Amino acid sequence: MAQYMLLLHSDPKEATDMPREKMMELIRRYSAWAAALREKGKLVSSEKLAPGRVRHIRLKDGAPVASDGPYAEAKDVIGGYFMVEAASDAEAETIARECPHLWGSNWVELRPVDEMAVAQAKAGG
Repeated sequence: MAQYMLLLHSDPKEATDMPREKMMELIRRYSAWAAALREKGKLVSSEKLAPGRVRHIRLKDGAPVASDGPYAEAKDVIGGYFMVEAASDAEAETIARECPHLWGSNWVELRPVDEMAVAQAKAGG
């Protein structure tokens, strides 16, 4: 079974004006969707990422340098992820299409995990 990462992209400003009731309903949808994936043996892991405190580490003149990010003008940020298992790219895409993150201008980036990395992780090393 292959693993896929669903990266959850969103406009950082879009949820700031959301009424509390709507936010709670959205959280319930995410929880129910994740529980259904877990029950089917498809969910490997998931996390919501904290806003702010993002650091970019890049090489400058051969040395790692840290800077702030994402920037205030960022059009979208990665707010979380789901790692899932699927038998094929098509199944992974079906899972991604059912993700409750798809509302407003949000979008999901679907990336396959390198098969060698998955095999090593399952072997414990």
